[in-house]
Order: sequence, then C-alpha cells, then structure tokens
Amino acid sequence: MLFRWSGATSNPEAGKHIGDSVTMIERVDQARPAVVYGLLAALLAAVFVPMSLFRLVDGDEGTYLLVARLVAEGQLPYHDFYYPQMYLLPYVYGGWMKVFGFSWYAARLLSAVFSILLGLLVYRQVANLARSRAWGVLAVVLFATSSLAFGWYPLVKTFVLPTLLLFAAYAVLSTRSRWRWIASGLLFGFAVACRVYVIGVAPAFLIEMYLSEPDRRARLMQFGRFTIGCVVALLPAEFFLLIDPATFVYNIVGTHLIRTDYQVFSWWDQKALAPMVLMALGESEGLTSLQFILLFLGSLAAWVSSTLARERLPLASSIAVLLILASFVPTPVYTQYFCMPLPFLLVSVVVFCATLVRENATPRLRHLLVSLAVVYVVVSPLDVVRYAISGRMIPGLPPGASATDWKLSTIRAVSRAIDRQASPGRKLAISLWPGYFVETQAAILPGMENHWALTYSQRVAPSEVQRYKLMSYPALFWHLREHTVDVVVLGNWTNWTSNGELIRRQVQQNGYTLKERVEHAEIYTLPRQAARQ
Repeated sequence: MLFRWSGATSNPEAGKHIGDSVTMIERVDQARPAVVYGLLAALLAAVFVPMSLFRLVDGDEGTYLLVARLVAEGQLPYHDFYYPQMYLLPYVYGGWMKVFGFSWYAARLLSAVFSILLGLLVYRQVANLARSRAWGVLAVVLFATSSLAFGWYPLVKTFVLPTLLLFAAYAVLSTRSRWRWIASGLLFGFAVACRVYVIGVAPAFLIEMYLSEPDRRARLMQFGRFTIGCVVALLPAEFFLLIDPATFVYNIVGTHLIRTDYQVFSWWDQKALAPMVLMALGESEGLTSLQFILLFLGSLAAWVSSTLARERLPLASSIAVLLILASFVPTPVYTQYFCMPLPFLLVSVVVFCATLVRENATPRLRHLLVSLAVVYVVVSPLDVVRYAISGRMIPGLPPGASATDWKLSTIRAVSRAIDRQASPGRKLAISLWPGYFVETQAAILPGMENHWALTYSQRVAPSEVQRYKLMSYPALFWHLREHTVDVVVLGNWTNWTSNGELIRRQVQQNGYTLKERVEHAEIYTLPRQAARQ
C-alpha cells in the first residue's frame, strides 16, 4: 500500500499488515533523497539496460544509427544524405559513439541512460505534486513496467530523447528559478529538434504561462524568455534551411506527404486503427492495450474531476492531450508513437489517485487502486518476451520476418561478414537495410543510407532523386551491371521491398555469387577477376 491508513480495524492480522505498510511508507518519505534516487536508478537500470541489449532491432534503427555515424564522420544531414527527421538525434548519438565507439550496444546504452533519467524525473514530479515520495516510487514502478516504455525507449529512435527533453521542459517550470521559462523554452526547442510535430504541444506551455504569471508585463517577459530559448535550440535548422531550402523542406515535410497512397476513406481508417488497437477495439497489441486502457481511463477520470471542480487542467494533462493529438499527424499512425505521452499520463493518473486516497481513504477504494496497480505491473513480463524473443505483433518488424534476423548478435555477425568479403581499396557495398554498416569498415553505397530510399524515389521526379540523395531502381541496377561494388547484402528489408525478388535476380544475373549466409541474410560477392576490372 502506498497510502496512510486512518481509523481502526477489528482484524489484528490486517492491522499488523497495515502498520507495516505505514512504516514502509514513512521510511521512504524520511529516507535521504540521494538514497531514494540511487535505488530508483538501480531499479530503472535493471529494466532498461537489459532491454537495450536484447530488444529486437526496429527497422528504422538501422537508418538512425548509420546517419549518426555519418554525422560523426563530418557529413551533413539532408545535403550529403537523405534524412526525413529533424537534426538533433544523429548529432547526440553520433557524438556519443565518437567517444565510446561505433557500436549498436554503445548507442542502445545511451537510450537506456535517457530512459533512466526520464524515470527519475517522473519520480520527482509525482513526489512533489502528491507531496509524498511513496507515490513517486509507485509512478517509477509503473513507468518501468510499462510496455510502451521498455518496448520503445531503449531503441535508437526519435522517442526517448524528445520525450526526455519535453518532460524536462515541463519539470523545470516547477522550480523557483527566475530563468525557468528560458530553460523550458530551450529544452522544448531541443525536443522539437528531434521530432518536429512536438511543436503542437506549444499551446500547453503558453496557456500555463498565461495562467501562472500575475500580469501582462510578467507574461510578456516570460514569453520572450521562452521564445529566446526555442530560437536558440532551433538555430541549426536555419543553417540547414539556408544551405538548400527545397532539400530541407522536402526531407522534413515533403517526405511525409508522399510516403503513403491512402485515399480519403482509407486515410481515416488508418488514422483510427492505432487508437482502436490501443483500446483493444477489434484487436490488441499484446499487453500494451491493457496497460494503455488503464492509463487512459485513469487520466480521463482525472480530467473530468478537474472540469467538475472547475479547476484548470494541470500542465502534465494538457501536454498529454496535445501530444496524443500530435501523434495522429504522421501518416501512417503507429501505436509506438503513443509512448511519448506515457510519462505525462502517468503523472496525471498517479497524482489523481494520491488526491483520491488523501480525500476519501475508504478501504474499498484503496483495495481497488492496489489491485489495478498490481495487474498493471504483473502483466508486463509477457510483453518483455514479445519484444525481446518472439517478435510477435511488433510494429517496425516486417510481417513474416524471422526474429533471429533482427537480433543484435545476428546483425553484428552480418557486419563482420561484410568486412571479410570487402576488397581492400573497394570498401563500398550495397544493402537494402543500412543497419549492417553501423560497425563495418566498409561503407554503404551513397543513396542507400535510408531503407525507404528506393520506395520514395518512385514518388518524385527523376531530377529530384539525385537532388534529394535518393536511390532509384535504374540507378541501383546500373551499379550492379557496372560492378561498382564488390559486396551485395540481401538480408533484412529485402522481403519488405516490393521488388525484392527482382533485385535478387539482378544481383545473380550480373555475376555476383552467394559467398556467405548468416541466418537468412545472403552476402554476394564478385569473383576476384571481375572485381579487379
């Protein structure tokens, strides 16, 4: 139990159990902050570090990590290679790998560190708002056992870093620093610099500023500070824009307008699919749906309670609502996008439950809340198996893909095979999935840095293929005919590509022979004589 008991009980055993619970809560509340933070960090590390090492690789991760390596080697996103996201993530991970080595494990561990920091911030906010460390500890336990958290935060994707930055932008406003709004603006700007649709959350901060500042002069001053912070964080975007405006706009905006062929009705159907899956309406996604339903219903109760009490919606709730709505902006919409509102939903729900217990501490209510928390926690190991072993129902893995092919050990084995087969002085190779080249000495053929490059090249004019650093099918087949590379890898993403079998035939017809096989990945090479020509 994470609440204080008031009143007597006629059951001696129950009274003893309650007394032990109260003593435990008091110990948590009286413990040194450093001890509490240390123990919580250990708990979070016990979840997120193993998941970062064993979670199956997501299809997009290969692109993000290779791009991070290219940036660390001095190339510019958008202008030296195609990259349909904002700029911050590759520089953060690229800088990290520049120090600790170009490795899948090193990058994944950085994501684990970000996840731990986010969990500690969740604890801080809930403990402060609920006025009890015990409730903060409960929030961390729920956070660590959330499928949306341990399933997606340990990856190298645009999830954990922008969520951490956005949550920090929210948390810093609870301090008394006179510079809190400029710090919040800076952190918010960095979050946008990772994932552009986060800009849709800005109204929550502006409304909070309007309601929390005493007069117009104070509001204008804090608005100026918040804006300065945002502008400073987004200055590199202006640099990339000025180099080539059309290229930058295509990468950040244009790509997302052409990535699907949905018509009016199918567009709406696809937008509705993700929330229906999360709410288990028709189908579900493992235990993620159950946990999300509990969080959503708890948040809904908190929002209705605030409305009935004529209280303004807490900032965490406002951010959660706007972030959920912003998650519908990309097309298609995937359930993984809803991992970003998770910490804000947790803050809303746990603080609301703390208020309920404080104001209406009936045994029935306490037992209900404890039961729901236990259910939320105990189901999580089933999704650990799904994310780390079976690969069932995981967005980001192509349908029918073998889970073994997407293990880090397999991917690294393919990387070693590429280096074994690459000839000295001819270090370029072709692969439909760029993740194999994160740890190699060989480099991927320019234009293939993104696993969607071939698909998107069919949706732009031929002149734009080269301008936007994409790879067209005719250009790819030319490289195979001319033997510009010695090594071709047909592994991950081959079956997902609509012309995978055509590419395999072209590889074989142009003289490449199967040299090695790692699980289902095929490594083709040219005979020595052909490679020298």
